Amino acid sequence: MIKKLEPNQKVLMHPEVGKVILKKNPRSKRVTLKVKVDGSIIVTLPQSLPYKKAEPILHQNIAWVKVQLEKVKESQKKKLLSFDSRFQVRTKVLRILPHDQTTMVAKGREDKIDLLVPKTWEIASSEVQEQLQEAMIEILRQEAKYYLPNRTRTLAMQKGIAINTIRIKNVKTRWGSCSSKSNINLSLYLMLLPDSLIDYVILHELAHIKHQNHSAAFWSHLENLLPGAKQLDKKLNGYRIPFL
Repeated sequence: MIKKLEPNQKVLMHPEVGKVILKKNPRSKRVTLKVKVDGSIIVTLPQSLPYKKAEPILHQNIAWVKVQLEKVKESQKKKLLSFDSRFQVRTKVLRILPHDQTTMVAKGREDKIDLLVPKTWEIASSEVQEQLQEAMIEILRQEAKYYLPNRTRTLAMQKGIAINTIRIKNVKTRWGSCSSKSNINLSLYLMLLPDSLIDYVILHELAHIKHQNHSAAFWSHLENLLPGAKQLDKKLNGYRIPFL
């Protein structure tokens, strides 16, 4: 059943997942379905499309919605970002701090990066949490672009390995990848790892230039590039992105 909520919004009570918010957006060209970090389910429709068109889309994707809701439950068990949050970004400490201004701003120093948040904001709200994550991702992106390409080229030159392009990406499911054309892709979240593990990931991908697999030959080659690689791989498996 669809109930009226407010202008350009209605709510659909679904028997399996509960409340679903339906929103009209004049800039939307297609129907989109999203599960937010607070567990709210949003279906956005083009302005000209009737709300009833959302129901079959939701029905077709109900299994996906349930999976996302389970992920939300797991993530909500983690500590929310707060004014006490601290993260090590290589040689710098990333801090979230309150300030008296009305906008959020990042300020970098030699050994610190301060993400300054208006103290009047409700920091635990889903909207602020999303903004904080976006700001932190951008900080990591800038730090990664400054450090990772240079470090990759240095290690490649030291090992006599020819590479093509190096790209920094917002990838959460893997730390790096290497294409058959010797293009190296690195996750910006590498900046949250110790330098020894950053080097391990880079050399791991450089080893894939010779072996595009994880065969015994690959591991032997990687061990020649970096003695103790297997131990570092096990150590890397214990790391998770702390704020996602």
